[in-house]
Amino acid sequence: MIMKRLLISFALISFFIVSEKSQAQSIGFSYFFPTHGYFSNPIAPVNFNMPLKFGRFLQISPGISMNNIGGMSMTGFPAKFDSERALIGPFQSLSMSLVPAIVIPTKSVELELMGGVFGFTGFNQKIMHGNFEDMISEANNYTSLSSDLNMDKSAFGWGYLVGTKLNIRIKDNIWGYVAVKYYMGSQNIGINGILQYASGENAAVDQEVDYPDAQLYYHGFEITIGGTMRKK
Repeated sequence: MIMKRLLISFALISFFIVSEKSQAQSIGFSYFFPTHGYFSNPIAPVNFNMPLKFGRFLQISPGISMNNIGGMSMTGFPAKFDSERALIGPFQSLSMSLVPAIVIPTKSVELELMGGVFGFTGFNQKIMHGNFEDMISEANNYTSLSSDLNMDKSAFGWGYLVGTKLNIRIKDNIWGYVAVKYYMGSQNIGINGILQYASGENAAVDQEVDYPDAQLYYHGFEITIGGTMRKK
């Protein structure tokens, strides 16, 4: 918990420091494809970052992005549960990142190899009860199941990302780009509540459940297409 807060605080402070000295501003449309989840489309202004260069070959970019997340999977359940399916969603995600990169430049094309950290928060997160009940029923061979479940979630999640970015000069100081990044993060979302289930011809039974180690599996590919205005 302390490490997560330190990383998020470092990213926030660095974002504002770097933004004052940034030599360019980039904006684009980001599409997120969660692992074991549902496709996620962007929210305007979608993806914004301000790269700061250190010579020709190194740079660091703080960034902000927003997405509508269709659905994400979770981890932290008993091994018999097949949780590789969307269990939380739909919701909106706001993320901030701090990404160093190695730049391979030419006159009109640049290739960036990047890796960094990100923090995120989710709005309007909710349990996908149908998928959750299917997961439990399949693991226990229940013939019927209904649930009344609650979330006990942390305000923020965090993780790491890696990726690459191709920049192409369009005219003077205007560049277009395509970036692909893979996110590897998590957010603590404990699940608890009541299950009412039946097995075979037996009468329905109420059972309290608690999965305190459950986490949002914030993993997936992000594809961004956009443009950059560089200072002359």
